[in-house]
Amino acid sequence: MTAFNPYEAPKAPLYVAPTRVELDGDCWREGAVLVVRAECKLPPRCIKCNAPAVEPIKHRGYYWHTPAWYVLILLNLLIYAVVAAMVRKHTRVSAGLCERHLRRRRIGLGIAWASVPLGMTLMFMGVDMERGWLILAGALLMLGLLIGGVAMARILMPSHIGPVYARFKGCGQAFLATLPTYVGGR
Repeated sequence: MTAFNPYEAPKAPLYVAPTRVELDGDCWREGAVLVVRAECKLPPRCIKCNAPAVEPIKHRGYYWHTPAWYVLILLNLLIYAVVAAMVRKHTRVSAGLCERHLRRRRIGLGIAWASVPLGMTLMFMGVDMERGWLILAGALLMLGLLIGGVAMARILMPSHIGPVYARFKGCGQAFLATLPTYVGGR
């Protein structure tokens, strides 16, 4: 007969509940959102229309921070920029585009770059001719074309970047339909 030892370690096995479901592959869909592992290479297809992507596919960096930090813009834009640079999260993803969507991206980048000299020219002409409306028109034209060009050139929009997974908006339904459904946690 063995004597009871109160200092003896327990012999029962420990149960540890799984914290997330590990999935095969690097990318999934969650409704209209693309879910990827960090440093993921997506399939070599256009993320907008699912056509074959133009090779080579660039590995681009994406940044994200909690939207609550935008409140700092009301305080000071410079303070927001410094804080956002410190708290942002980063991941890199290789997302491909077909020839048509790559051309659209290049046109958008061209519009964004051309907006600054065009708007500045109109503003300087307004100063030279002493026309206030021309200065305002140049500023609005520059801002509008800059925003429109960047929106045209955007590939993916990060909606959350975590330590393991990142979520992106901006993929086409044809591309997302080819991916398995994501069933894990954040």
